[in-house]
Amino acid sequence: MLLEALRNFEWLNEPNEFAFSERGLKITALPKTDFWQDKTEDYNKINGHFFFCSKQGAFSMTTHWRCGIPLNFAQCGLMGRIDDKNWFKISLFSKNGTNMNVGTVVTNDGDSDMALTPIIGSEQEVWFRLKRTEKHRYELSYSLNGLNFISVRSFNLKLDKESIESGVFICSPSGNPYTAVLISIDFS
Repeated sequence: MLLEALRNFEWLNEPNEFAFSERGLKITALPKTDFWQDKTEDYNKINGHFFFCSKQGAFSMTTHWRCGIPLNFAQCGLMGRIDDKNWFKISLFSKNGTNMNVGTVVTNDGDSDMALTPIIGSEQEVWFRLKRTEKHRYELSYSLNGLNFISVRSFNLKLDKESIESGVFICSPSGNPYTAVLISIDFS
């Protein structure tokens, strides 16, 4: 079923290691990969791994990940992208593996911001949801059980288009690889 859902997907920055199985899509992020931009610090990283398809109009996308505790800013989650300077993402996020957060990033015109929502525990499975309205308003939410979703961010992009690249991403800004398994992805 996962293979059917991903048949029209393509890679931006294809990873060296990924494999499909009955358990899902296992992906290993290369070290020193990220999606983050900061004009003040002259920092521009868009070399994370993004597996996506194009979507138009209003839609909802839900992903289910099984992952190890993200250390040193490693992340896996979902992402929407207009171009290299306008995109957003939601993921599990931790600096040290003890303070777990759901992190959201919105990048407008090449400048990223971040919002963190603390969560209790060391979750190994997490669901993320993106909703896009007809008026191109976006909402990001997460769930720890796949049933009850908690909204953590609602926003508009300064530059938006009818068609947006939507999918999953994984990255590891540190010098270590990071592996996670995409269990499912659903659009409605």
